[in-house]
Amino acid sequence: MLPKNLSKMRKLRKLVIGSDNYIEISIEDPWLTHMPLGIGELTCLKQLSTFVVSQLSDSAGIQELEKLDHLEGELTINGIQNVLDPRDAYKANLRSKESLLKLHLRWPVGGSDVGIECNNSKEVLEALQPHSNVKQLRIYGYPGVMLPGWVGSSTALPKLTYLGLYNMPNVEGWSSECLLLPSCLRGLYLYNCPKLKLPASLPSSITALSVGKGNDPSLESVENLHNLSDLRITGFDEVETLPEAPLRNLTRLQVLQIYDCDKLKRLPTDLENLSTVTRLYIFNCGGLESLTEGLRNLTSLKALVVDDCQSLKSLSESSLQHLTALGKLEILNCPELEVMSVDFQHLISLEELELGWLPQLTSLPEEIKHARRLQTLDIRVCRNLRNLPEWLLELPALTSLRVLQCHPELHRRCEDWNRIPLLRVENRVEL
Repeated sequence: MLPKNLSKMRKLRKLVIGSDNYIEISIEDPWLTHMPLGIGELTCLKQLSTFVVSQLSDSAGIQELEKLDHLEGELTINGIQNVLDPRDAYKANLRSKESLLKLHLRWPVGGSDVGIECNNSKEVLEALQPHSNVKQLRIYGYPGVMLPGWVGSSTALPKLTYLGLYNMPNVEGWSSECLLLPSCLRGLYLYNCPKLKLPASLPSSITALSVGKGNDPSLESVENLHNLSDLRITGFDEVETLPEAPLRNLTRLQVLQIYDCDKLKRLPTDLENLSTVTRLYIFNCGGLESLTEGLRNLTSLKALVVDDCQSLKSLSESSLQHLTALGKLEILNCPELEVMSVDFQHLISLEELELGWLPQLTSLPEEIKHARRLQTLDIRVCRNLRNLPEWLLELPALTSLRVLQCHPELHRRCEDWNRIPLLRVENRVEL
């Protein structure tokens, strides 16, 4: 906990919670439940990383932020569900803190006092409107039904470049003032806000967007975002394929993430038109059986991560043979995948390979020996992998090999490998 006499340190200018350089208290630590009374008397304070609101009688209320007008940089306010009177939130006077550029507001996810939270949450959030200079705003766990007018408003926050709304299952709409987002907005992230529709018109300045099925079922909003370089699609859990047409015009897209699309059976064929994509992440798509479509023309792809795709059976030659720029490949938690079907011989730029949680993996595909640039090989929790081939030692660039929680026989065979010059071997059983 923080010292009770903190309020006597009147000339204190910097209080960083969660940094190794200052006070080692993580904002996620459950025992950091409140701030000491009188913290609001530290009127010289310029940097306060975290403020925790509590209902404890011997703790500081949110209104103690009132006099801290010199705060600058970034501030996280946790425990907003404990603000029972919106007037206390208004007294925090965030509007006066013109040097505060990044603001994070947190309610708990699935809190216990849902009724109390919902009854006053909109008024509390309304009262926490920051100064118009704020550039980054993140709100977590807000339990209300409607967002107040200032959130995302081009009038209230004209300099906003990043807006993130997370874990808001009740929110059904924006205020009419929010329908016109700031023209300088570059990042818009909606995560687990299934009832919140995107505004009809998004600023063309947006370069990063996270969107779910509930936010835009047809993905029409992305069609005119010609500057978009980072797109995360999540929660399309009832469809076998994603809307394809809107993806065709994303000629500057570099990062594509597809998350939590449980019934997705194939990738959009229009991915082939996205020749600028350098990183592709596919996570928790339980119905995906093959990557045979959509990858063929991704000649700029440098990183491919496939994780938690329970039905994935193959990565065919036609999927990978054109990925000549691929430097990093991760295949994790795909229990049906026959790794021997993966064609590695065309992956001439591969430098990092990670294979994990693959029960079908009994030996390494011989085609890996064509990966002459391979530097790092990480194999973990492949219980049926009993041996590694001798040719692995002949890979000229290989400097790091990690074998973790595989078959005990494999670990015994690898005991002498760490004697090889320049090759670091981490070999742990942990069964």
